Amino acid sequence: MPDILQIGFDAKRLFLNHSGLGNYSRSLVSGLGEDFPDHRYHLYTTDVGDREDCRAYLEGAPYEVHTPPRGIPGSVWRSMSMAKQFSRDGLDIFHGLSNELPVGIRKSGIRSAVTIHDLIFRHYPEHYSRVDRAIYNGKTRYACENADLVIAVSESTRRDIQAAYKVKDERMSVVYPSCAPRFFRQLDAASLREVRERYRLPENFILNIGTVNERKNLLGLLKALDRMPTSLEVPLVVVGQPTAYQKKVQRFIDTRHLGERVIFRPEVTDDDLPALYQLATVFCMPSLYEGFGLPVLEALASGTPVLAGDRSSLPEAGGPSSMYANPEDPDALADGLVRLLENSDLREPMRRMGRDYAAHFQGSVISAHLMQVYRHALG
Repeated sequence: MPDILQIGFDAKRLFLNHSGLGNYSRSLVSGLGEDFPDHRYHLYTTDVGDREDCRAYLEGAPYEVHTPPRGIPGSVWRSMSMAKQFSRDGLDIFHGLSNELPVGIRKSGIRSAVTIHDLIFRHYPEHYSRVDRAIYNGKTRYACENADLVIAVSESTRRDIQAAYKVKDERMSVVYPSCAPRFFRQLDAASLREVRERYRLPENFILNIGTVNERKNLLGLLKALDRMPTSLEVPLVVVGQPTAYQKKVQRFIDTRHLGERVIFRPEVTDDDLPALYQLATVFCMPSLYEGFGLPVLEALASGTPVLAGDRSSLPEAGGPSSMYANPEDPDALADGLVRLLENSDLREPMRRMGRDYAAHFQGSVISAHLMQVYRHALG
């Protein structure tokens, strides 16, 4: 095995996605580049976009960017012919960062890894068209059958993958996502005050972050809010892009006269998220299913007590310091919120233990684990 590894990545989402898989890709690749700068990282993308936080990848070693040859459409190159150039580029291993691998990866002779983030399309098929389900299932199955190494982002996702695609233990590893360094930095009072004023946030509030869709279960959280005693009317701040599900949410808010207790802030920027976590009294994520649940980890790193659903991977993201409840039981969610909001003596040790748990997900820790996984696959 060479001392200096040539590692390739499917970097389309790294350059072009603004959240989710884009954040995962940027965090993983930049972490490896910082912690293992002697290796070489080949980034394959249909376009480099114009993100400010991607400029470092275009400045040379340890990164090298590859785009489609002139005359070949990007989508065709990425899925059908990209693998043909891996050998010419001298790759030792190629890592598909988002549930898929290019066609022909086995014929290329290059070892491969793929990260599978979740199988939402199998758990909630009603949220996808028949065509989309077929595409997602086909890409995921192909990746699981052809990768030398399948990486799951949680033990929960690993179990899902093995149940759906029968991947053997020896071809699987769990490598958790890392938590970005900005969530560990305590902001000064002036910075926090400026963000509070800009978004017109109350002194105390419950925070919920995530796309407003049925799987995230905002309606369940609102039902819990409605069951809390009137003496404890702490408002809920919701940060996330709306979907058609928001109409159902709004109907409940209107029917139960909760308008003054629910504050929607979809315009919050990524840069301001650390401040929102630090300003919040409690973070609540009552999702029905998550591949990992990174916002829970971000809240812990920020020193914010967490109440999460007890399903899928959320107990892995939240660890032993968080509180859990059945997300389909509004009374259980309400009881958990009341306990946290009324008891500062309970919140304070949760803040301390949450930060300690989140430290296990810092970039350097995850990068070292991932590099170990690569070497195992190559060995």
